Amino acid sequence: MKWWPMGKKDADLERELRSDLDLEEAEQMERGLPPEEARYAARRAFGNPTLIRDQTRAVWAWNWLESLARDLRYGLRTLGRTPGFTFIAIVVMALGIGANVALFTVVHSVLLKPLPYRDPGRLALIYEADSDQRHASPWLPVDAGSFWEWQRSAQSLAQMAMVSPFQGYNVSAEGGRLPEVVEAAWCTDNFFSLLGVQPMLGRAFTADDDNPGAAATAIITADFWKRRYASDPAILGKTIWLDAKPYTIIGVLPATFVYSGAFGGNAD
Repeated sequence: MKWWPMGKKDADLERELRSDLDLEEAEQMERGLPPEEARYAARRAFGNPTLIRDQTRAVWAWNWLESLARDLRYGLRTLGRTPGFTFIAIVVMALGIGANVALFTVVHSVLLKPLPYRDPGRLALIYEADSDQRHASPWLPVDAGSFWEWQRSAQSLAQMAMVSPFQGYNVSAEGGRLPEVVEAAWCTDNFFSLLGVQPMLGRAFTADDDNPGAAATAIITADFWKRRYASDPAILGKTIWLDAKPYTIIGVLPATFVYSGAFGGNAD
């Protein structure tokens, strides 16, 4: 039974109630009652019209639910008689739903969800372009010399920071911890301040850390800090060996910090 044309059903119900009430009134008049008394007697015999309307609408609703239940039972019996088709249909539906969920997740994270940085709408990623198409990709990393020139030229207009592609670094064994390989990158001292990110422990890089003769320093992620150092608050000032070179840990990034560079990967 269709449930959406409720206006038409209500109109039919009103006409039916009026017709029944008129018939009852005519019967009362045939018994010898005057028209006015026959009208009141018909209403008493007929009952409460509002209650009748509500009861009728309740029956319509249950009919719709019963119809839906019948359709579901019929569909299940049909699928049960053809298990091969049922299995294929379920697999196709599962694949379709999974693909749509995965696609929405990518679209949401890349296009809809704002970047977790300060003023994300004002951030831009800068490349060098290969106009002659001599490389597989026309978008190439910026060399350090060009970056410093661009930064000097743009000082009064915008901030610029540089970060290298992610690559694997060998973390040496120390303090009973096994060696491992982590993804990391180097960056200019203003990288985190440009993004509006402050370490939750320790400090960010400064211009002194970016000098050629400065001691090597490192900022680690919260996940790496928790996994390798058991969230030790005394981690600051300790040395971590990356590719057999010592780096002093000066800070731990907040757990909410996520950075995926142009070449993929997440910093450790």
